[in-house]
Amino acid sequence: MTSLRSDSNFLILNSSGEIITWNFYKPLQEFESNLERKIHPSQWNWAVSDSWTSVWKKAKSPRKKTSFLKVSYITQKKEPLDLEVKIVSLENNHILLLFFTNFEFYFSETPSIFLQDSELRSTIFQKSANAILLLDPDKDLILEINQTASKYFEIQNQSEILNLPFSNLLAQDFTNSEYISRKKKILSGETPSWDLEFKTFRGKKFWGNTSCRMISTHLNKIILVQIKDITEKVNTRKSLLEQAGTIAEHEANLNAIIENSEAMIWSIDKNYKLLIFNSQFQNVMQDFYHSEISAGFNLFQKELPTEIAKYWKEFYDRALSGEKLSVARKRPNQDGTFVFSELSFLPIRNTEYEITGVSAISVDITDKKLAEEKFRLLFERSSEPHVLYDDSGIFECNPATLRMLRCPDKKLVLGKHPIHFSVETEKEKTNELESIALEKGSYTFEWVYKRFNEEEFSVEVTLIPIIIHQKRVFLSVWHEITERKVYEDSLKRAKEIAEATSKAKTDFLAMMSHEIRTPLNGVIGTVSLLEGTSLNAEQKEYLDIIKSSGQNLLILLNDILDLSRIESGQLKLEIQPVSPEKLTNEVVSLFRPMAEEKGLTVESEISPNVPNWIISDPYRLRQVLTNLIGNSIKFTEKGKIHLSVEAEKFPNDKFRLIFHVKDTGIGIAEEKLELLFRAFSQVDSSTTRKYGGSGLGLTISKKLAELMKGEITVKSQVNLGSEFSLSILTEKLEYEIPAGIQELHSKNLATSAVISIQEFHFKEQIKKFCERNGFSVKTTRTAKETIRMIGEEERIGVFLTDLNFPDMNLPEMLNELKKQNPSLKLTIILFMEKELKDSYYLVANGLFNRPGFQIFMMFKPILLEELSKNFEKAFPIKVLKKEKQNENKKFLSETIPLQILLVEDNVINQKIALRLLTKLGYNAESALNGLEAIEKLKTKNYDLIFMDIQMPEIDGYETTFQIRKDFGKSKPVIVAMTANAMEGDKEKCLEAGMNAYISKPIQIQDIESTIVLLFQP
Repeated sequence: MTSLRSDSNFLILNSSGEIITWNFYKPLQEFESNLERKIHPSQWNWAVSDSWTSVWKKAKSPRKKTSFLKVSYITQKKEPLDLEVKIVSLENNHILLLFFTNFEFYFSETPSIFLQDSELRSTIFQKSANAILLLDPDKDLILEINQTASKYFEIQNQSEILNLPFSNLLAQDFTNSEYISRKKKILSGETPSWDLEFKTFRGKKFWGNTSCRMISTHLNKIILVQIKDITEKVNTRKSLLEQAGTIAEHEANLNAIIENSEAMIWSIDKNYKLLIFNSQFQNVMQDFYHSEISAGFNLFQKELPTEIAKYWKEFYDRALSGEKLSVARKRPNQDGTFVFSELSFLPIRNTEYEITGVSAISVDITDKKLAEEKFRLLFERSSEPHVLYDDSGIFECNPATLRMLRCPDKKLVLGKHPIHFSVETEKEKTNELESIALEKGSYTFEWVYKRFNEEEFSVEVTLIPIIIHQKRVFLSVWHEITERKVYEDSLKRAKEIAEATSKAKTDFLAMMSHEIRTPLNGVIGTVSLLEGTSLNAEQKEYLDIIKSSGQNLLILLNDILDLSRIESGQLKLEIQPVSPEKLTNEVVSLFRPMAEEKGLTVESEISPNVPNWIISDPYRLRQVLTNLIGNSIKFTEKGKIHLSVEAEKFPNDKFRLIFHVKDTGIGIAEEKLELLFRAFSQVDSSTTRKYGGSGLGLTISKKLAELMKGEITVKSQVNLGSEFSLSILTEKLEYEIPAGIQELHSKNLATSAVISIQEFHFKEQIKKFCERNGFSVKTTRTAKETIRMIGEEERIGVFLTDLNFPDMNLPEMLNELKKQNPSLKLTIILFMEKELKDSYYLVANGLFNRPGFQIFMMFKPILLEELSKNFEKAFPIKVLKKEKQNENKKFLSETIPLQILLVEDNVINQKIALRLLTKLGYNAESALNGLEAIEKLKTKNYDLIFMDIQMPEIDGYETTFQIRKDFGKSKPVIVAMTANAMEGDKEKCLEAGMNAYISKPIQIQDIESTIVLLFQP
């Protein structure tokens, strides 16, 4: 069977040679055009005149059903087009002609009867580029359509159109007589065609060239309707008609433009006779010729001075030879001034491209010339260097440029690119700057040039692209800023000196902190040892004085370090969820016993508009409130201290939270209030003697308030009391600890933990911690595995993760958990990198607003004591195993036996630490430096090493590195015991491979709690 491709070029005729249908694509559109104009193929432009006769002769041959013939066609471009014609005799005496331009042969079996249903749909009918509809000739009902018709009429399903009258597709109505006339032509066997407007099933309209023909099949008669979309042609015709209707109007407008132009406009023919001209030209020429001029006037008919005639005739003749030219002309006025004009001459060509005349225009450019002269004067006389350059280099510069470059002769500058005088030698850089100037219209930047004496100087360059003589060039204006740069450099050096000074100050404070803490460790450590001995009343009194003095010195040292960190910008806020109510209650509870000892009362009040949860730094907020309330108690002899909290709401859940601390103390004189927040100052030196204090507390509190985008204000009256107000800018957080979690733990149901941490050693550390505290532990690698495990195990109460899931993020995982179990209650502890320390990352992801989830954040490196505190917050009942020690066991060493090594170079501190360990029952060994410690490890296994940091030979960091390298990452456990207490010292110890950190001065409870935390079974 003959199979036609969708791009087949074919023609179908009946036995009489009349055309039934066709389909033509590139490059045979000419065939399509011929057929649309009803030109029969016998009349086409064949290269050999009897080509069609040959084709038709083969088509009528009864011997072959399929045959081939080569023909050649001459296109409109006079080019031959070789074709291969495949001739197929169809049933019903129809003939199919297939045209191929590349001589491909489509051999196939003899086709069945044309228009038989299967052949029609599978080949010509469905593949035609035109829309084809088959109609019932009696009722004009639509029997079938092809794919193109479905597209034309925007039909989703052919059942929408079948059995509808053909007239339903038309956008216009026909009279009954028109309809009868057209139907009669079709039924009589004619093949009429009309341009009709149709409407689609979606309301769109289009025009189609519609041809109709009655054809007979072996079954019945049908009307074949073929529609070709000619919407574009119809619109073009309409447009041409509209344009034709406005030509006269356009011509009138053009004449008006010419007439009203300030320029002289005229044209001549080849004989120098005027064709058209405007009144400006006419007035000037009539004065020149002293006679009337009109169309046909010969510009050279009157005798002119030889020079003038030669001048003008040269321009006309050059234009008549095909040249386009433009010239400038200067002529004097009667008043002695000059008129400048610009003349343009263009050849006029006809449709055959033959030159028939010249058009000319003369534009008065006197104002332009005067402006250019003003620009030249400004350019020359400006005190700022002005440089004009293009791709070929500098073509003009003013005297100021030569003075700045220390150049003796302009010739040494011209022809060189500005980069030639630049310290920067990369042309790509200047190209980039020029591109920016082109984009913005101008661009200002700083640059460094060299004078002719090799001296470098800084300039501020303004680069402006301009057009001169129809060519784009750049104007570069220089403003020397060498003095400014020197000043800026001095500021930069001053800043560097200030930073170096600040660093020196920080280093000094770090050193002093270390040097003070080292002997202070001896004092406080000795006090701890003495407290465990038998003392009489007088000795105990003296010991309390030493202990109090040591603690006050430690507080002062910490205040100085806090102030230093704030001033150097090193102190960062630890932002996390805070409950104002809980924080207030904690602070009041802390100070109530102290107040009651003085006969004072401490009250608190929280306004109803205060949010339940906010975003802030709870530790620093507590520090400020502690200072304010502590001061109030210190300076109040009778009465009360009242702490109140209120909030001012701003848009987008922003709040100003205000804490008021009001007392009935001694008060402060108004003129002394400004001294309150100065470092190391008191409003009255007598208060220092009576009440003590360093004078740093309020200074630090004020700066912390400013860090929290707030302030501290004070109102006070002498002998009546004071009111300090702390305000901070914060954000409301929709976060509640699920009520069901506490009940879950109280019933001891949450006894399992799931850990999903990718780093092995960190995972093992957290696993051991959970196991020591009564949890059975399960580990997972992926979020999906975690979801499955939590869904299967009802006793899971805590999930610990570092967020490094390979398959989904945490918010997606929580959604899946809730989808799986809407009533799920779960505590989640997140271990996050320092880079994500801003908890707004979590807020943005909505993690704090998940009902049923209690979420805690911790930032790496993780301290186990901080993890322990979070567990205590998460589980209000004692999930953590803190078993009461057996009263019969006197020492911690009996509960947790350990081999301990103390690495400490200070003999006094070494002795005190060993004595404190002895009180806990440990017979520890010591080493004076890191090298000695490493040697001891080669001969003996130690469970725990207390490591000083600053030591001779090698310090504690290097010692830890060597131990981890030589003896493993998990054992022995290493705890920093150091006087380094500056910002970042703790993190540095943990990053070096240590397990925990204790800052000096050391107390026995610090050692005991650390051992319990790290080793409790």
